[in-house]
Amino acid sequence: MRRLVWVALWTLATQAAAADGAGSLSGNGAFDAISINGFVLQLPDVQALLAADVLRRDPKTGHFAFGPEITTERHLTKLLAGMNLTNPRAPRELYRAAKVALPNGAAHELTIPSGFGPAVFANQTARAILSASLGGVSRVPFTTSSDAALGLGLGFGNAFNGLGASVQMSFNDLSRLGNSDRISWGFTLSHYLSDGLSVAVGGENLFAKFTDGEASFYAAGSWAFDAAGGVMPFDGVLHLGVGSGRFAHNTARDVAEGRSAHGTVVFGGLAWEISERLNLITEWNGRSLNAGVAVSLPRSRISLKLGVENLTGYSGDGPIVTGSVGVTLARF
Repeated sequence: MRRLVWVALWTLATQAAAADGAGSLSGNGAFDAISINGFVLQLPDVQALLAADVLRRDPKTGHFAFGPEITTERHLTKLLAGMNLTNPRAPRELYRAAKVALPNGAAHELTIPSGFGPAVFANQTARAILSASLGGVSRVPFTTSSDAALGLGLGFGNAFNGLGASVQMSFNDLSRLGNSDRISWGFTLSHYLSDGLSVAVGGENLFAKFTDGEASFYAAGSWAFDAAGGVMPFDGVLHLGVGSGRFAHNTARDVAEGRSAHGTVVFGGLAWEISERLNLITEWNGRSLNAGVAVSLPRSRISLKLGVENLTGYSGDGPIVTGSVGVTLARF
């Protein structure tokens, strides 16, 4: 999680370090903007932020900090709404990147949807991501046969500044890759609210002519937090949502075995961020309790998930090992 208090001014270099007032930030007219941690702010905006005490600058070091009374992203947004800034997005995203808890680089869920989607900071260039994943289970419930699926995903848009979107295509039977009846589709639309909270709606297992799954729709919210916030003694992400299909119904075999026909509709999960690349996860997906681990491999585009499903007797016939490997194919 990011909890930086000070952000260094590097574009103005020695001119800014020697200056002792907002009016001298231009370096005697040599600059019309400054860059703080890659976020470009126009000088009139900087001067307005300093005058409103949204930003403070140490004249000896040339470092900037947000005013101590600004403790939430929501509070900052309200202050910026009353100011006539050239680009209000820059200070808002600077605060978000420096002080707001956001998810780390590993997955935060095993089988449930996340409220987070494609989101791009103003100082980042990539606008779309193409990825692939291969996943499977040690056995299908009530059988001894394993199963696997291959997925392709395209994420685009920007949840930070509107909508993030993703489209997924899944090959549900790897032994019959050429069988279009086994292909299903999914989509997600997400929007980041503030202070680590993001929401999403979507659908999965759609348009398949033959599948052992069920078309499902959902709405989910996810909140990233850190230990410094005092809510939990660790960094992590909390998920909560409702859905139809697999979130609301058990399988026909479950019913035949005397179990309830209904799922809980409500799903949720908690991820504990052990490090920037390693998470421990527990979740309820509407009909089974699952636990596992997710890791993002360093200096690579590969991520892994490994878990155990069906830890209760609500559905299925006992625990099942599940896992997947994902790779980012391209950023553009």
